[in-house]
Amino acid sequence: MIRRPPVFDVLHVSSAHPWTDVRVHQREAASAAAIGYRTGLIAVARQGERRDPHWTVPDEQTGVSVRRITRRPRLRRILVSSLQVITLALRTSAPVVHLHDPELLWAVPVLRLAGRKVVYDAHEDLPDQVRGKEYLRGGRRTAAIVLAHVLVRVACGSDRVIAATPVVARRFPARKTTVVRNLPRVRAHDLGTELARAPRAVYLGSHSRDRGLEALCAIADIPERTWELVTAGPVEHGGHRAAFDELVRAGAIDHRGVLHPTDARNLLLECRVGLLPLRPTPAYRTSIPTKLFEYMAAGLAVVATDVPFWRELLAGVDCVTWVPADDVTALAEAVGRYMDDPDLAVAHAGAGRDAVVETLRWEIDEPALLAVYADLLGGAPLDGLVAPPRS
Repeated sequence: MIRRPPVFDVLHVSSAHPWTDVRVHQREAASAAAIGYRTGLIAVARQGERRDPHWTVPDEQTGVSVRRITRRPRLRRILVSSLQVITLALRTSAPVVHLHDPELLWAVPVLRLAGRKVVYDAHEDLPDQVRGKEYLRGGRRTAAIVLAHVLVRVACGSDRVIAATPVVARRFPARKTTVVRNLPRVRAHDLGTELARAPRAVYLGSHSRDRGLEALCAIADIPERTWELVTAGPVEHGGHRAAFDELVRAGAIDHRGVLHPTDARNLLLECRVGLLPLRPTPAYRTSIPTKLFEYMAAGLAVVATDVPFWRELLAGVDCVTWVPADDVTALAEAVGRYMDDPDLAVAHAGAGRDAVVETLRWEIDEPALLAVYADLLGGAPLDGLVAPPRS
């Protein structure tokens, strides 16, 4: 542990994401560290972890130094955690601060007044995300949408904006916006394992209503099912949580809990079919489905909700069975088809993996992110042109 903040070139900051978040840590921060930028990350302790009052030494796998803060409920996170992470950021010498949450946008002018270059990472289309929250009604809904547009305007004051999709990028000035898609890294040892896969379907990610928790519970409860259902990730409270927990207790669902990203990726290698039963909310209709590409990279055939934008992303690639939203029968039949016909599963898995290797992997968009850092810091670290530490 390091008691004093290390010297950083680039500091990633989040009050909402766990420190193991794939986009924030495993891709963006790790990419900066890999080419020599001194890289730090302030983010949230995972469920069950305790906060760490000190900076860690650079992670063995990513080279990123981490400061973990306490997990808090939503309101306390917005009121307390957002102030905490910005205070910690200001205590470092990092000339570039990369923000990852809308709740941190209030700090853009504060950080710029302190002489920092600010990068805002727009993971989703914020106004569309708010429109998709069905629990917001009447005046609260209108106020939330107005606030979302105000936050987008504030984000435009950042030195640079990183957008996760071209659709998200349209909200921001083109001259300062760079699209960096949330694509998977390709691991050589993932390739060529499709033939040995067990008849097992997997869902990886947050378990919530919008992400298809009801559909997962429904297919798990099918009596004549002959294949295993494995899931991993946090489960939201309320909704179908009780039904999900009962199915886990009964052995109908093998829930592995919240896994480290490396363990989650390894879990995929034990399965034949990846599930993506997301409901087509306004935010998801124009998002890049990260889990879809992670399934493809790991050599899984995929059953996914039929979203036109997703079909367009995979035009000409025969690797997914598309099913109507909330159609449990179609979802179960599609999975069963892959289990009954391993050759079809292998063919679709191979086509999907090839598409990732050729055009849908992190290494393709990574240079665009690194170019943003080089521009803000005055050069790439290997050129010896990184801005000197702040006094």
